[in-house]
Amino acid sequence: MPMFKKELKKKKVPLEDYTVSEFDGLRFYDKEEGRGKQVQTGDKVVVHFDCKFKGIDAVSSRYARTLGGNRTIAEPFEFTAGERILVSSKVAGDTAGGLFAGGSGPRPPPALSTAVLGMKPGGKRTVYIDKPELGYVKGNQEIPAGAAFDLEIEVLSVL
Repeated sequence: MPMFKKELKKKKVPLEDYTVSEFDGLRFYDKEEGRGKQVQTGDKVVVHFDCKFKGIDAVSSRYARTLGGNRTIAEPFEFTAGERILVSSKVAGDTAGGLFAGGSGPRPPPALSTAVLGMKPGGKRTVYIDKPELGYVKGNQEIPAGAAFDLEIEVLSVL
């Protein structure tokens, strides 16, 4: 019986059950509502995000930095909701006294900016990205150029 519960928990929600966003036309499904102030355009937001392509966790802020010894740490992503996301590059070793071995972390899809609108801190949402201009036009890691994928978001805080 425990195996059945585990399999049931991983069951994918059908796209028909998703809601269409009024902001960008993408489909989303709220897994947890969260509590507190709703994210609005112009709010500073701190999130974790995962891009899943064919069941593979291809891009994730949860494994954003590689430390010496091949260990990874989570690095939440901060941005302004509703505005174009700009990702700055950092030279390896420019923070924490050279402790970090990698770049500045994963590059989020453009859809993240509007996908958080209406969410609350602690909220979790899955967004189906099927518009190449809101996903990865040139591809990113295991996600091919223009491919559809799931964007999973958890809002950690609204600043």
